[in-house]
Amino acid sequence: MSTFELENLMGEPEPQADLRTLINKVPAAASIAPRLHPILSDQIAERSGFTSRDSSKPSLVGRRQPRGLTVEETRQLSIRMPISLYNDFLAFANQHKMTYNEAIRSLLDKC
Repeated sequence: MSTFELENLMGEPEPQADLRTLINKVPAAASIAPRLHPILSDQIAERSGFTSRDSSKPSLVGRRQPRGLTVEETRQLSIRMPISLYNDFLAFANQHKMTYNEAIRSLLDKC
């Protein structure tokens, strides 16, 4: 079968539609449902076990404040450890008010 015969079987090509015609064919968006009052939505979320991300509520974990740039070159250290060991390390650093670098240095100096 020749290319010419295939073109005849396919019929006439559809004319190119312009952008305006295509946009008009897109259905209109459904209206947005009314929103719940923030207090009501927080109560529903709390009953479902979600914690609020509202900044007015105190955070369970305090953020560490950066102590400035280091003097020497740095390298990344990523290690996997059991959760209990990780929590113990964080507790140690927080208890002594040390950065992670300072806590590691302190533990290495004790060895």
